[in-house]
Amino acid sequence: MRLLTDSLLLNGEGNLQQQLYRTLKQQMLSGQWPGSALLPSSRQLAADLQLSRNTVNQVLQQLVAEGYIEGLTGRGYQVCELPEQYFQPVDTQLYADHSLSLNHYNLPLKQGPVNGLLQLGVPALQLFPYAIWQRLQQRHGNRAALHGFADPLGYLPLRQALVPYLRQSRQVVCDEHNILITAGAQQALFVAAKLVARAGDNVLMETPGYPRLKQALQLCQLHITHLDAASTEGLNINALPSPCQAKALFLTPGHQYPLGGIMPLSGRLAVLDWAKQHAIWLVEDDYDSEFQYRHRPVASLQGLAGGEGVLFAGSFSKTLFPALRLGYLVAPRAVIAQAAAIVQALHGDVALLPQAVLADFISEGHFGRHLRKMRRHYQQNKLLAISTLQQALPQCRLHATEAGLHIVLEFPQPIDEGRLLAELIRHGIKAQPLGRYIFSAAPRYGLVIGIANHSQAELAAALQQLIALSRQALPEQT
Repeated sequence: MRLLTDSLLLNGEGNLQQQLYRTLKQQMLSGQWPGSALLPSSRQLAADLQLSRNTVNQVLQQLVAEGYIEGLTGRGYQVCELPEQYFQPVDTQLYADHSLSLNHYNLPLKQGPVNGLLQLGVPALQLFPYAIWQRLQQRHGNRAALHGFADPLGYLPLRQALVPYLRQSRQVVCDEHNILITAGAQQALFVAAKLVARAGDNVLMETPGYPRLKQALQLCQLHITHLDAASTEGLNINALPSPCQAKALFLTPGHQYPLGGIMPLSGRLAVLDWAKQHAIWLVEDDYDSEFQYRHRPVASLQGLAGGEGVLFAGSFSKTLFPALRLGYLVAPRAVIAQAAAIVQALHGDVALLPQAVLADFISEGHFGRHLRKMRRHYQQNKLLAISTLQQALPQCRLHATEAGLHIVLEFPQPIDEGRLLAELIRHGIKAQPLGRYIFSAAPRYGLVIGIANHSQAELAAALQQLIALSRQALPEQT
């Protein structure tokens, strides 16, 4: 039986080749064109659907390659006998007992528009030196060596460029052989979690803390105990358990996330001594400590420990731009190869071209100049935010005022955070509710506000809108 073209209809989505491919495939998968039936000839398909013979032949060849049809000498193309299950809806309940529950891991997607006002984690994109970056991209764009496979640790010149920067800015003890380039800090943290613990092990992390870190630890099937880190010095040293069976402690000593506490030297030494006594790994998330406004960045735990017992994670999302998706993990020589193997299993090679561009951007001095410029800009924005919020909402507390790209506005009493968040999204504001970062302590209410990616005028206008919505959310007596 030779099939007719009467039931074929191109829907206008995509180019003509894509439309014909989807149409013919659907006819076969739906069972309307049964196995062993002969397709209309390519000439007939082209004439009836007003397509070129070349377009039709390309689609037919693709369907042959995928096993939907087969060519018969002198007869054209025949529909293959497809298994019956192709035509049956999948009963997802069959897989329920064997699949992961997303609810169990608390993995919500971002709500509302992707980008917006007062968004967290976004630097001043309008001030980035795009002309310099584009020139460096053109320099490397035609290098054949950057289009093949990469060193598992990452592009060597980038690792070499990072060494003096990390040594000078964060007193990190490292060389190019114990730096692993990752696809962002989130991947670095996930790799660290896989490196220091196995499924079922116990680990420690801060509360308030980074929700995506908690998700990464849950996906690694680790049991999490939360430690209080709400003070102006970050993690409460007195809360460190002893004895302790945990495998690792994840913390942000340089600038606690999100409340902004900065751990003093005495606290850092106490954490290191405690970790050594209990043989516990420390995973130091150094997410934005480049932007200190009262003093130079304090020495890293990794540096104080001489490079042993501490994994140091960082990225360029806040210093350059999030879409770059480049980060790094500094690990002792004894485990760096295993860390690289985990990245290879998860992701394969990290793209080489942006690594080469970034290597030159750092080694030629552009990175240092950009950081100095951005530090001034962010400090001015932070001062503006502090002044504006203190004057408009004096009953509220401010946190994270001395460093970083965000500020925390804490309300004096409970509010309906879900309702406020919906109103913020409706007005294009991407500040986040403070409750999102509280894991196992008494609830706290407020907003975590990005202050970086705005001019002073834009920031002032966005803050006024946020203030108006916050006043509506607060109880009348305030």
